[in-house]
Amino acid sequence: MKVYDVGIIGGGPSGVMAAISAGQRNKKVVLLERNNSLGKKLLLTGKGRCNFTTSKEIPWIVNAFGKKGKFLYSALTKFSNQDLISFFESRGVKTKVERDQRVFPQSDKSRTILNCLLAELKKNKVRTIYNFRVVKIKKETNWFALLSEEGETIRATKVVLATGGKSYPQTGSTGDGYRLAKDLGHQIIPLKPALASLIIKDKGIRSLAGLSLKNVRLTFRAETKVLVSLFGEMLFTHQGISGPIVLQSSKTVYESLAKKERVVAFLDLKPALDRRQLRKRIHREIHKIPKKEFQSLLKNLLPRSLVYFTCQAVGVNKKLPNASLTSQEVDRLLDFFKGFPFSVDAVAPLSTAIITSGGVDVVQIDSRNMESKIIPNLYFSGEIIALDGPTGGYNLQKAFSTGWSAGLSI
Repeated sequence: MKVYDVGIIGGGPSGVMAAISAGQRNKKVVLLERNNSLGKKLLLTGKGRCNFTTSKEIPWIVNAFGKKGKFLYSALTKFSNQDLISFFESRGVKTKVERDQRVFPQSDKSRTILNCLLAELKKNKVRTIYNFRVVKIKKETNWFALLSEEGETIRATKVVLATGGKSYPQTGSTGDGYRLAKDLGHQIIPLKPALASLIIKDKGIRSLAGLSLKNVRLTFRAETKVLVSLFGEMLFTHQGISGPIVLQSSKTVYESLAKKERVVAFLDLKPALDRRQLRKRIHREIHKIPKKEFQSLLKNLLPRSLVYFTCQAVGVNKKLPNASLTSQEVDRLLDFFKGFPFSVDAVAPLSTAIITSGGVDVVQIDSRNMESKIIPNLYFSGEIIALDGPTGGYNLQKAFSTGWSAGLSI
């Protein structure tokens, strides 16, 4: 009866990195993947370009994960973002740093990253078994029995649960790991979408679908309190709004909506200018083209696809000569520029979120080696751990670092 040193459940970034890390130490490793190929979700990241990490310092990365981010210190010390970049560079994958210190392969193809990982699995003699969905883990005296949906059994002395979250289920992330962990006595923090789009029912907002805005400030309020306020890029979609600052606000918005609070978004289109400066700018435009239509003034200040919407929102005829604008109409235009409001109806479902928030509580995992504090020789890595960060490569870095740490300690 064959017993592997390590059985890794899940062939995403963290599972693959755990396999490579353990394989480098001459362990007999088996990687169990429920799909017919590895890294399905990895191929989708960064819109297929794979923003695999950030070049920011470790303390910055830790802080990005919030109050419980300190859990990652040990894993990041063992395998930092610079170590990850060096890992790929030393294997022929050229990398580049883009806006906001996001790191990508120079090829702009996530397949480049995946191919490098696959080559390392082969080099370190990791056995990969495809179409093997683990439905039960039995703890025996000297090993774990991993039972598949088809009734097959794989035995391993140590096990890494790297099954991912519950978002993008078409890639295999259907939440199996949470059930397996719970069956073994672990507490699962309730799952919710993180880095998700927001649903807006207002037809006017939906009419802006396809419009992308840069350097704007989006503020979300519930009742009288500010939930979150972020500066950056956003996108209007057929269902509502998305883009970096929307995704990063979504978890906070979700929590407020779950409390049955009314959430309103306020969009500041000119955050670099205060009202006094903006008023001067508008008056300059009016004096430059007094006889031209109001829509001409707006075209000098806004993207063209926002002009008609603005006319409707401030109640000014688009053909009105600029010189005819009243002070009240200029005030309404100022109000629109500095924070026009719209209600948020819902957060897109977990299945469409980029990341799952929730999972195995970090208090039940030893941060030094990713081992369960409840079941000896059982380890966790990646998205199954209840710790999620913002966009920008943070979550993939967490996956790679926790996977490496688990494999290293094994």
